[in-house]
Amino acid sequence: MGYRELLKNYIRHLELVAGDNFIEHDTNEPVLGKRDLGELRTLAAEIHREAYRAAEVSRVENYNYRLRVLMNRHALTADQVADLTGVARHQVRAWRTNPDSDRYRVMSEEEFARFESALNEWLETSGS
Repeated sequence: MGYRELLKNYIRHLELVAGDNFIEHDTNEPVLGKRDLGELRTLAAEIHREAYRAAEVSRVENYNYRLRVLMNRHALTADQVADLTGVARHQVRAWRTNPDSDRYRVMSEEEFARFESALNEWLETSGS
């Protein structure tokens, strides 16, 4: 097993055990550089694509993946998404976690629509 697969397995382990991969968490002492974070984000994205393909996810269940894509595109934290959608942070983490985790929750079309609407409004007012 190469280091890439080892890291992917460890990320899966974190998501299954803790419900989060902690890649987006800030620390007081930055240990990971921008390039390191980029690599870890790429691995996490690969894991989620593989999980969705393996589960043959329907369009409705794909709202979780669309949430993750928009979070990455706009560099949103789970706290920001929770504020935008009006849900608790743990709910956002459940939407973002690996579909194989017991903590995983399917994001409904209504929840995604609420998030997308709030995101669009936020982007218009913030000038991003």
